[in-house]
Amino acid sequence: MTSKMIALRILDGIFMAATGFVLLVIAGLPIAWMLALLDMSLREFQAFALFVIFSSLLLIHAIATSDSAP
Repeated sequence: MTSKMIALRILDGIFMAATGFVLLVIAGLPIAWMLALLDMSLREFQAFALFVIFSSLLLIHAIATSDSAP
């Protein structure tokens, strides 16, 4: 397995976990304990989750379209 495939699998796992968690929050999973642990408001947490999802997608795209990595 090449380094490109390993990086894509790791980023895909991060993307899927973050997306699944955000969907659970939207579906009504109580996350008050996590907000207290991270000392964030719900709006800050949602912004952070969107940042993680979009940055994962951009990294996946950058690696998949690069020609330098085998």
